[in-house]
Amino acid sequence: MTVRLPHPRLSLTLLVNLVVLLVGWWRLTTPVFMILAITMVTITALVIGTWDAWHQTQTDQLASRGIYPDDRTLTVYDPGLRREFTPMIPEALSRRMALRHATRPAKTRPGKTRPGKTAKKTASPAARGRTPAAREGQSRQQTELLAPDATVNFAAQRRDAEVDDLFAALDRELIGLVPVKKKVEQIGALLLVDRARQRFGLTATRPNLHMCFTGAPGTGKTTVALMMADLLQRLGYLDTGQLVHAMRDDLVGEYIGQTAPKTKYVLSKAMGGVLFIDEAYSLFRDDDARDYGQECVDILMQVMENHRHQLVVIMAGYKDRMETLFESNPGMRSRLAHHLDFADYQADELLAIGELMLGKSNYYLSAEATAALRDYLSEQSRQPGFANARSVRNALEFARLRHAYRLTAEPDRPWGKDDLMRLEPADVLPSLSAAPVGTVAKP
Repeated sequence: MTVRLPHPRLSLTLLVNLVVLLVGWWRLTTPVFMILAITMVTITALVIGTWDAWHQTQTDQLASRGIYPDDRTLTVYDPGLRREFTPMIPEALSRRMALRHATRPAKTRPGKTRPGKTAKKTASPAARGRTPAAREGQSRQQTELLAPDATVNFAAQRRDAEVDDLFAALDRELIGLVPVKKKVEQIGALLLVDRARQRFGLTATRPNLHMCFTGAPGTGKTTVALMMADLLQRLGYLDTGQLVHAMRDDLVGEYIGQTAPKTKYVLSKAMGGVLFIDEAYSLFRDDDARDYGQECVDILMQVMENHRHQLVVIMAGYKDRMETLFESNPGMRSRLAHHLDFADYQADELLAIGELMLGKSNYYLSAEATAALRDYLSEQSRQPGFANARSVRNALEFARLRHAYRLTAEPDRPWGKDDLMRLEPADVLPSLSAAPVGTVAKP
């Protein structure tokens, strides 16, 4: 039987010190031995303490306890950066989101303000020309109670909350998703009415807005979650419009004692905004006896119930797999008040999404290329692994590559502006990349 010491170097050092003390006690006088012993014990304690402190602050050691000081494992979507990761939000709305983010004061923890610090805020175009007194008067108007015989106008409420652009983008720019759009508008209407009721002194329980998004990849779940985060912030339901994107690896540990710190850390980062858990069905694996996902689920359910005034949790994943999660954890379904199903896009919707993406990049399809792309997407949508809007985006990226290669293959030929914008069937269909421009693929 072999015994391995967990810290062999430390054990060897302590053994040498013990031998030196024994020899000193045998050969030295008592005063000299006491000085030697005190010195050796002090130096040893300092070395051990310094080494232990350095060891515990290493990145791998912090990660084993669920602490990530550089936030490498979390993706925090800021409203001012949304144009970088979703082609479904129009450029004008993205610029307005960025402007709103730039004009918001620096956020601190609820109820806490840094001593000696005041929030700086740059006037937005809507606020330019207003005096500080006018803005303060408008703020007091929102907080003062109205008389019982007063009236409110929801068109004015929408303008004050600046949500019209979000509703317009949801209606015009997101292809399909009619039930989802209706649900988002209903939630917005509920919060608008709550704001109006508060002005009359009418109180009600805070609505539960935790949600479940089910559907295949590329159906717009993340895009709608981002818009929902900004909507809730504009209507005063959340402190910030940020969305923290998390998956199983961010929440569930591999060993005992890792899951709770990791889950609580992610929750602390998302407080005040939206926590979007992608592939949420993977949190709990009932077929693995050594899985620690149940601990994460328990913490999530507790926080969702007790801190719903500070956090909105959106879980996303395939519908059948999310049903398995709910069957394993019955309390989770009741915590998620709104269940939105994102259906797969039809061929015409996929084509419309593709044309929308191309328009944002100053490309367009010829009539022949439009028919070719529609047939191509209709065929690809029946293949396994098709990812709806993501697959459309990938197909168009390859079309742009083939378009660029086709033009540069004739370096001496003059090309006009329209040639640089127009995609032909040979660009859209891989099988036609070497065929004449006017050729159309057979069904």
